[in-house]
Amino acid sequence: MFVYRFGDAMAKAEYKTRLRYTSIDYAILAVVAVVSGLIFYATWFVYEFGETFGGPIFARLISYGLWFIGAPMAATLIRRPLSAFLGETLGALVETLIPTIGGFTNLIYGVAQGLFSEAAYVLTRYRRWDPYVAAFAGALAGIPAVALDAILFQAIASPEVMTLWLIAAMVSGALYGSAISIGIMRGVRR
Repeated sequence: MFVYRFGDAMAKAEYKTRLRYTSIDYAILAVVAVVSGLIFYATWFVYEFGETFGGPIFARLISYGLWFIGAPMAATLIRRPLSAFLGETLGALVETLIPTIGGFTNLIYGVAQGLFSEAAYVLTRYRRWDPYVAAFAGALAGIPAVALDAILFQAIASPEVMTLWLIAAMVSGALYGSAISIGIMRGVRR
């Protein structure tokens, strides 16, 4: 039996309105993509430094969150559905165009991390864009990152070590995600 609810129609109309990007949104997205892509490129050096001086867990802790900032940066600035996904994916595209160690796999990571980060905003029904949701978005991006490390680069260890890698990636994502969100919110207020 079909039951029409007025609230459902209102919610769909509101979602469609919020999904419409303005030219300013596209400009912000382009800037986020370039800035994120350059940060993603530089993060390879941070990762190498961390792995050399602290091992793989330390390297993930200090660097992985930097690879996840495209999503919370775009979402905090644009505040529209799919902005987190687009920010992370387009940043990864820019990183892919710069010759890096990851090559084309950077784009694969960007799409997967963008989808997982977008899930944080989906769970709030696109009603919250605060540092807590940005931290959650950053943390969620750690899941596909560690999984893709194992699949694409055979970065596989014991279950205990893999769990520590995942925790380090998620903590890093949460810290950088909330930090970038707080920084943007403070900067926009000025």
